[in-house]
Amino acid sequence: MFLLMGLLIIPSIKAQKVETFILKAPEKPFYNMKKIGVLKFECSTNRRKDIVLTNYIVADLLNQHRGIYNKKGGFYGMGKGTEGKTFVKGVTTDFYEVIEREQLEKIMKEQRLALSGAIDENSAAEVGKLLGLDVLVIGNANYTHNDEWSNSELTGRCLKRTVTAKGTMKIISVETAQIVGTRTASASFKDSGCGDKVSGVMTTDQLADVCLKKLAEEFVDYFTPGYEHIVYNMEKVKLKEFKDKGKEAMNFLKKGDLDHAFPIVYAMYEADSYNPKTAYNLGVLYEMVGAYEQAAEYYGIAYELDYTNEKYQKAAERAKAGIDLEKYLEDIGRPIQPYSFTGGGANALAERVKIRGGSADRIEVFEFPDKSSQVVAKVPGGLEFKVLGEEGKFIKIQLRGTKTGYVPKSDVK
Repeated sequence: MFLLMGLLIIPSIKAQKVETFILKAPEKPFYNMKKIGVLKFECSTNRRKDIVLTNYIVADLLNQHRGIYNKKGGFYGMGKGTEGKTFVKGVTTDFYEVIEREQLEKIMKEQRLALSGAIDENSAAEVGKLLGLDVLVIGNANYTHNDEWSNSELTGRCLKRTVTAKGTMKIISVETAQIVGTRTASASFKDSGCGDKVSGVMTTDQLADVCLKKLAEEFVDYFTPGYEHIVYNMEKVKLKEFKDKGKEAMNFLKKGDLDHAFPIVYAMYEADSYNPKTAYNLGVLYEMVGAYEQAAEYYGIAYELDYTNEKYQKAAERAKAGIDLEKYLEDIGRPIQPYSFTGGGANALAERVKIRGGSADRIEVFEFPDKSSQVVAKVPGGLEFKVLGEEGKFIKIQLRGTKTGYVPKSDVK
């Protein structure tokens, strides 16, 4: 099933690396968590920084494209160029309802609880219950700085300033008042200058803010799905019959014509399906667009054929975690939107149908062309599926992976 959008560096081409932003599962998923609060993190070094780290965490949780950035320009978003680009469609990262800090502090004042990050688990759970939260996030941080001075005959007196921040986050279950997750992180940043440029060196406070922002990102990454910049080292595959086709596919990619490039890559796997390299390359494409079941399948094939390859093992584990993430996204009505090729091969040109309704709707797909048969899937409205055939008032469609099913004609456009 060619439901893909990605970019591949074709074997036999000199450059074998491709980079993009992929959707990744968190280190510790809490997929049953919907409503959360973030209490003020205590910064023992500088109490004025308490609110800085807290605000960074909240901002990260509310960021719709968290993790996507332009490396050259620092642009955060869904950029159109090579930089800051993801091929995953339809998924924003503001997954949770985050209660404003002011509401939390108001409740704490009313309950005469401490207004610092030193609040204990039981008190945090009390506050959470009053606001109907699932979890509360608490924690603390501190930072140190070091100034190194030196002299140079060419540039004069030089300053190198380094700030290092460390912090700990705890996730408290409101229901049980137990710690269900914890993360410790550190970050270090430096700035330097010589001569007249010494006055332009970032202050300790400025560098501390940069460090705290990094801590916030690591804390949120721990329990929240987001985007991650990744560089794939594509495998080189030598197949004589695809020597010219590989160059042709690369030319298509340079023009942005992915519809014609992908079938060639897929055909390389078909021609040498016992080659772990062709399976791995195909798995990369599926992972890049968030099609984790397919990615896990081909990564698994690659690892089975070469179980000594650590890259294949890590890729397979990453894709398996992605399957749970994909299910979570479907459950909350934010499914990954598949990309359909419109040309380049019989499968790419196959007839497709779109399910009626929107992403919040769930349309039943049956095992047989009969509404009394077993429901094999409930798919969101707005998605397109490949048509495998028709029987009476039903259309047989290709679902994720190898699954198929029948949807009533009245439920498709």
